[in-house]
Amino acid sequence: MTNTENSQRGVVLSLQDRARSLDSLHAVERQAGSAGPARPDEWRDDLLLSLDAMASNLHDQFDRSAGEDGLLTRVISDAPHLAASVDDLRRRQLRLVGEIDDLRQTLSDLSRTVDVGVIRSRVGELTADVRELRAWEVDIVYEAYSFDLGTAD
Repeated sequence: MTNTENSQRGVVLSLQDRARSLDSLHAVERQAGSAGPARPDEWRDDLLLSLDAMASNLHDQFDRSAGEDGLLTRVISDAPHLAASVDDLRRRQLRLVGEIDDLRQTLSDLSRTVDVGVIRSRVGELTADVRELRAWEVDIVYEAYSFDLGTAD
């Protein structure tokens, strides 16, 4: 496979990963906004399933983009002046995954009373962070290649 074919494959995989993570982000937002106070246990369980899917999709997206043929790895190779930005993005991605995992752990603790308002607030902060990191990744890729990954969110 040529360098161009590898680059194109990396872009296609990145777009597919971003689409999956965006779909799961929307599912988390829908679930967080659904009726909760009258059915907190069911709401928590449904939200946890949505968060599980989002965490899995983000893990896959972040891991693949940082992998040997990943788009962000290629950015560092092709535009070394962006290496610090990519490294900072990756650190923030790891921190975000940790925050999502913390919320999932909180929701998994069935001994805790579900406070729908508090959980919604945490979900709102997390989803805002996901959107910010998505935009930042697009900016880095665009700066490297003048190619917009798109932000249909």
